Amino acid sequence: MDNQGSLMSNDMPDDAVTVDGMTARQAIDRIETAGRPRPHDRRLHARGAVYDARFVPTGHVAGLTRATHLTTETEAVIRFSNGSPKIDADDRIKGIRGMAVKFLSDGRAVADLVAANFRVFPSNTPEGFIDLVEAMAAASAADGTLADRAKSKIAAVGKIAGVLAHHPESRAGLKTFIARQPPASFATCRYDGLHAFFLVDAEGHRRAFRYRLVPQLGEIELEAAHASTLTPDFLLGELDARLNAGPVSFTLVFQLAEEGDPTNDPSIAWPEHRPLLPAGYLHVQRRSARNDEWERHVFDPTRVAPGVELSEDPVLRFRPHAYSVSAERRST
Repeated sequence: MDNQGSLMSNDMPDDAVTVDGMTARQAIDRIETAGRPRPHDRRLHARGAVYDARFVPTGHVAGLTRATHLTTETEAVIRFSNGSPKIDADDRIKGIRGMAVKFLSDGRAVADLVAANFRVFPSNTPEGFIDLVEAMAAASAADGTLADRAKSKIAAVGKIAGVLAHHPESRAGLKTFIARQPPASFATCRYDGLHAFFLVDAEGHRRAFRYRLVPQLGEIELEAAHASTLTPDFLLGELDARLNAGPVSFTLVFQLAEEGDPTNDPSIAWPEHRPLLPAGYLHVQRRSARNDEWERHVFDPTRVAPGVELSEDPVLRFRPHAYSVSAERRST
């Protein structure tokens, strides 16, 4: 593993193949065709910025893991982003918003968290996710005349219906997501890690968990009347202005699994009555002076430290391979 959290993801081959035969390169090819990102941008989450932060643990997970970055005060950097592949994506409309955390030791990355404002992952396979990316890209197409755009919208509705028919696990998560309005601020949005991991203690005992990042300011959605007064890229500027008045904070919450909760399917939510354990607080301080440098780095959810292990989730296992392809292409 590259412990500097460099441009490349974990030291893994990028020619991984899914059960259905899709390679990481084919996945990125399809995302590029659908979203048409600029060559040097991330293939998804193109527009974002990196902020300095500090993690303060609660001590509640100390008996469950030997991961020191979760049990001691730790410097961190956090990337907030619009999930679109387009650098000019509109923050005022519904869509994915991301929060990615890199825990540091002496300025070097030791572990990453990657979360989004989805409550569950929209598919239980990499293919299902790529299919949905293509369908959503078609739905947001804005090229050509009004008649051309109308035809594209109609075709996109059919494409989304086809995706949901082929991937029925996507229906509930997508319905819940569409019902919500865009966040009013990166600081008032909840972000979920979506995948299962295992906490491992000093004796080797393992406990499955998922994580979420809960805003201490509460969840606040964007009102339509207010949205019309904002610029399309308002979220980063709003966060910068908010931080001028002081830090904003998130609680890192671990949802602990119980027997029977699936750890290999990120499209299925665990019951909300499962134990919720506050692991610590992330205090976001300022735009990082190393923003441009960190923007070249990969935030990879499979970058874990001793005391945390990956689940067998096939989507989680595929992600670093796709990240490596994307990083390779945007660095050349």
